[in-house]
Amino acid sequence: MALQLSRKTDPYTPLDRPLKELTIALVSTAGVHRKVDEPYNVEGDERFYIFPGDVASGDLMVTHSHYDHADADRDINCVFPLDRLRELATEGVIGGISNKHAGMMGFTKKLTYVYEHTVPALGEEIERSQADAVVLTGGCPFCHRVATVVQREIESRGVPTVFITVRPEETQIMRPPRAFCPAGFPLGHSLGLPNRPDLQRQVLVDALRQLEQLHMPGSVVVKEYPEYRGLFSRGT
Repeated sequence: MALQLSRKTDPYTPLDRPLKELTIALVSTAGVHRKVDEPYNVEGDERFYIFPGDVASGDLMVTHSHYDHADADRDINCVFPLDRLRELATEGVIGGISNKHAGMMGFTKKLTYVYEHTVPALGEEIERSQADAVVLTGGCPFCHRVATVVQREIESRGVPTVFITVRPEETQIMRPPRAFCPAGFPLGHSLGLPNRPDLQRQVLVDALRQLEQLHMPGSVVVKEYPEYRGLFSRGT
């Protein structure tokens, strides 16, 4: 039974096994969906989609008009690091990939409906999946707030989570159970630049490591990546 979302109660589920034994799911409010799915309504959408664990990254796309996702269109791993996650599973850094992932567009004009219906339904899908833990990402600033609500719902169901946020101020106000921020990364680049698996991998591993740490709910861990400073402005 899911706990009612409340600012007075911060859901937090401690990790009960090593990272190398965890099956991980991805959940994003960045507007990710399969190319065969009906696109989201960019003026506001209350749906979510479930993707099978073996979905090809090339079969995914983004529909969203409230942040620049041009680089994610080139490489979905910028906001939905499926390929990087699979590499970590192959290398034994994590235990495996969940049989379900989820995507939604966090921008909505029906916030009450999303909070009362969409979020619990998505949380139930993840709770019933093989996921031992979840990595979340967001799209626009508003998506970051909705992603934290989704995160809190999943966490309340006993599944540890970590949110990779590039808008820490939007995330922190919603009191995330765990959040990790790659400092200076812009919207649409939760994991970094397109076709830079080295950077994407480093950010993903650093985020996953937060699952092994004790966190004060509502805090955001920020990490600088000085070796990549300036790359975003150069577009390389």
